[in-house]
Amino acid sequence: MVKFYRGKSTVFNALYIYQIMIIREATEADIPAIIELMRSSLGESLLPKSEQLWRWKHEQNPFGKSFVCVAEEEEVLVGLRAFMQWQWQTPAGVRKAIRAVDTATHPDFQGKGIFKKLTLHQLEQCKLAGIHFVFNTPNTQSMPGYLKMGWQLQGRMPLKIKLERPLAIAWNKVFNKNKFSGVSADPTPTVDWRPLLAILPAKFPAPPGVHTVLSAEYIRWRYAINPLYKYVYFTDGESYIAIGRNKLQSYIKEFRITEFIPLQTTVNTQHFNKQLRVFTQQHGIDFTSMSGNQYLQLGKQISGLGWLPVRPLGPQVTLRDIQIPTEMPFLMDTHNWSYTLGDMELF
Repeated sequence: MVKFYRGKSTVFNALYIYQIMIIREATEADIPAIIELMRSSLGESLLPKSEQLWRWKHEQNPFGKSFVCVAEEEEVLVGLRAFMQWQWQTPAGVRKAIRAVDTATHPDFQGKGIFKKLTLHQLEQCKLAGIHFVFNTPNTQSMPGYLKMGWQLQGRMPLKIKLERPLAIAWNKVFNKNKFSGVSADPTPTVDWRPLLAILPAKFPAPPGVHTVLSAEYIRWRYAINPLYKYVYFTDGESYIAIGRNKLQSYIKEFRITEFIPLQTTVNTQHFNKQLRVFTQQHGIDFTSMSGNQYLQLGKQISGLGWLPVRPLGPQVTLRDIQIPTEMPFLMDTHNWSYTLGDMELF
């Protein structure tokens, strides 16, 4: 627990009274107050704030419980910082990482450096716990703050995009048709994950680049029981598994391939292309997207995603070293990664 003496609050007979702000690790009892703090600070926006989502994200994660600390003043939570655990397979071995995710500051305490204090405190705790590096995808508002604290900009995530209905996209845009307003209902159908979970291998084949450590437990947590988004999967039962979800974007509907897992050296590409084509037609998909790095590394194992080249159109990826400085030049090179949209999408 760390104590900070924050500013002068009262002056009486030349006696200065300071407010004491405490930074400490969050406890189970803090969860309701944490949810309320996030709502008051951030609103519901695109991501709902609920205890169910919090527990799934920060407690049920197969990589381990998140590192969560709070700032407290006069027994009221005024700040939050959560780092979600992750594991990446690299040429040097499995590296423990944290993903900088949830953060909130009470509206009455913003601009007082709480975000920075909480973040630096968390980095020290993670170092003691053996974490190797941090990754996340900051927005334009939070990016400058991260860069000042030692984060490095790796670059935009490369994407492969296939236009499914280019004329429909143009028509809707020009004539203001079918615009999705606000937070629209998730259009992805509900599927039964039990058949897929039953065939998942004990050990997955390793992609060529730095990739998430895959397991049946991870697939179940990340996709099958995800309380935020509904995902679907395609598989021939023996050579590949593809996972994705529909995403509404203004006038268009995207099908996002969040995970493509070859189970054998040769993938039944014809089967995959047919399943993908049927799905996109049934659901009126305007374009399909996939991680460009993974698409290039899988080569001929995936075909049928159109003629558009891979472009840096994804989220901005940043990294920060905690205790592997000699490996950071390798990790800073996007070409060495095989991350997926499922690794980097906001959830």
